[in-house]
Amino acid sequence: MKTIVLFGDSNTWGYVPGSMGERFPRDVRWPARLASALGDSAEVIVEGLSGRMATIEHPASEGRNGLPYLLPCLHSHAPVDLLVIYLGTNDVALLPDPLMVAWSVGRLVRVAWASGAGPDRSAPHVLVLCPPPIGEHQLGPSFRAVRTALDCELLELEQVTAYSPLDNEHLDEAGHIAVATAVEERVRQMLRE
Repeated sequence: MKTIVLFGDSNTWGYVPGSMGERFPRDVRWPARLASALGDSAEVIVEGLSGRMATIEHPASEGRNGLPYLLPCLHSHAPVDLLVIYLGTNDVALLPDPLMVAWSVGRLVRVAWASGAGPDRSAPHVLVLCPPPIGEHQLGPSFRAVRTALDCELLELEQVTAYSPLDNEHLDEAGHIAVATAVEERVRQMLRE
């Protein structure tokens, strides 16, 4: 059985668009849908936190910086076959340059590769999910540039879904279904390699 860690923000946690912190039921959220689709072939560990940013602390909420938490997270779940990173949505508010957002996520990729938290103390595989457009912010070109520089796996969610018009930063139920389907397909490809 493979171990997959999903490291993300409120979209991994299951935040209901336009709400004041409500959470979708577990069976609606994309991580639970992914786990159900993969069945006994993988253990899916969900590390979603509302407000999480890739490498900087949120100015209004403690403990939202993903960088210091990623390494202990990986080691606590080791051996990790695959790490899926879905971050960047919150970073746009403080890092208006999309390339800085992408490189912040890229920094997490490098940390994961150096972690030795994979099977036999190897590097876990990493799949980065590029958020769909956030209002006027298009992250795809910047995430593609970082993907090329790091030679890591990338799934652009703009080609899969869009954020809800209720708040332009959270997945609705249809978005969760679409993300789960797309991630399942890519995960199956990666774990066969």
